[in-house]
Formats: sequence, structure tokens, C-alpha cells
Amino acid sequence: MLKKIIDLLKPKNEKTNNNNLLSGSIDTKNIDKQWLEKNTNKENTSISNQENSTKKQLSQQEKIKKGKEYEYFIKIYFENLNYKVYPNGYIKGVKDSGIDLIAYKDNEAILIQCKNWKNPPKQKDLKIFLIDCDLYIQKNNKILKNKDIKKFFITSCEKMDYGVECYLKEYNNLQETKIHYKIIPKV
Repeated sequence: MLKKIIDLLKPKNEKTNNNNLLSGSIDTKNIDKQWLEKNTNKENTSISNQENSTKKQLSQQEKIKKGKEYEYFIKIYFENLNYKVYPNGYIKGVKDSGIDLIAYKDNEAILIQCKNWKNPPKQKDLKIFLIDCDLYIQKNNKILKNKDIKKFFITSCEKMDYGVECYLKEYNNLQETKIHYKIIPKV
């Protein structure tokens, strides 16, 4: 067993001899240096991972804040158009069922998804919103029973993805309830 330990500790080009350990001929400085480098790299990696994790947490918190501010901006936008607006996302948080705001006026109910993104939303984002709308309508059928329901997907990004453009045309040609895709940059 001692021989195996000595083999692991010795430099690669040195032959193993049990007497080497006792005589001090094993280069322990080299071993210490390798261990120190290995563990320093681990510590640096660990510190780097912690820093990245903290940055990601801050980044995630900043994204949430940015999203909430945009939802509020869109809420004010619709209130200025004389809608009563229920801040579903603000009140329910992640349990908002994908509907950030619900705007009411007369017989109209608008289900709104807000995206304060630098890059344009993709087709999959619209599809998820449509599913969320359908589920919300089914769950709240009694409240929405006699309402003219509209679906608004609102983004701050001033560019529209080509796939989204094609999907909107196709969907809106086939469906009675249209998707209204609005670009409203935050000022």
C-alpha cells in the first residue's frame, strides 16, 4: 500500500523505491507546487462560479424588474384609453397563467402578454401565449361568458421576427379571435 502512495506522489520520471521516501529523495516541493496549483485553480473556479451565480441572480432580478416596469407602462397605456386594467401578473406573480394584464371596457376583455425584450419574440412565444389564453378563457368562462375577447401580444422590441409575421397572417386568417401583435417601445 505504501508503495502505491509513493508511486502517486513521485514525479513521473522517477523510479519507485521505498527507501526514497525515507531518505527524502522525493521532490516534495514539486508535489506541493502541483497540489497548490490544482487547489488554487479549484478555488478560483469556485469563486468564479460564485461570482457568475451572483451575476445571474442579479441579472434575473433585473429582468424581472424590467418586465414588471413594462407591464406597468402598458397598464397605464390602456388606462389612458379608458380601460379598467387588472394587473394579473403583478398580483399573481408566476401563477399569472401567462396573462400579464386584463383590460376591460364595456363588453370587451383584452388578455395581454407583455414582453420587454431586446430581441423580437419568436413563433413559439406566440403559441405559448395562445395556449395560455385558451386555458384562461376555459377557467374563467363564467366571467368572460358574454365578453368580446381579444388577445394582445405586446412587445417593446421594434423588430418583428419573420416567422412570427407569417404565423400571425396564417392564424388570423383561420381564427375568429385574432391575435393583435403590438409594438409599443418603452419611453
